[in-house]
Amino acid sequence: MHPEIDRFAYLSSPLHRLDPRAKIAVFAAFLVATALVRGLPGALLALALAVLWVGVSRIPLGFVLRRLKAVVLFLSAFLVLLPLTHPAGWQAGLLRGAVIFIKGLAMVLTVFPMFGTTPFHTSMKALSRLHVPERLVAMILFTYRYLFGFAEEVRTVQQAARARGFKPGNNRRTLATLGNLIGLTLVRAYERTERIYQAMLARGFKHKFGTLHEFSFTWPDAWKSLGILLAAVALVGVDRLWPKFFG
Repeated sequence: MHPEIDRFAYLSSPLHRLDPRAKIAVFAAFLVATALVRGLPGALLALALAVLWVGVSRIPLGFVLRRLKAVVLFLSAFLVLLPLTHPAGWQAGLLRGAVIFIKGLAMVLTVFPMFGTTPFHTSMKALSRLHVPERLVAMILFTYRYLFGFAEEVRTVQQAARARGFKPGNNRRTLATLGNLIGLTLVRAYERTERIYQAMLARGFKHKFGTLHEFSFTWPDAWKSLGILLAAVALVGVDRLWPKFFG
């Protein structure tokens, strides 16, 4: 597996020690609760709880923030477009955009402790134990594995092109060379995935993934799971009751 994904999966924190099956289930419930939020107070509470989960997981904040740049850029479009297009006016549009922005940020932050505190292959086994279809689990795992293999092939082709003196410019030769490089990268990546698959078959792969990790749901797991579920319920409750009492 790629070390970038599992970099902090072997730290020690309450979330690292939580049973992976329970972890995925309760954080999935929290993500659903966040998606159901409609008002700004609920969105802010969701963001605060997501930051709390990241803090409890002990995943370095700098690591998380560096990977939020693209997400923030994407979500910022709602802050720009909705004030210009909302039928109720720019203020209502800005409020709606802010809710979407904060909710999206909270959901992405939640994914870090959800999957970043467990080795990826163990998370996939937990998904299988939660009765997620085996084919879907296999697709996720293969996609995860081959994305990094494809990235390595891209770097190899780029280095080879630079070693041969290729310098991109605004001309037809550059376009032709780039086209050839893209085709070569795709062919090399396909051949590599075929070799990996054949090697897996040679080692007895039966379209199911195993791991030496054995799951054990204990009382501490139950209490931690209950706490996250109560936070999800409280989130929906605050979102629904806030307008009635403070609206």
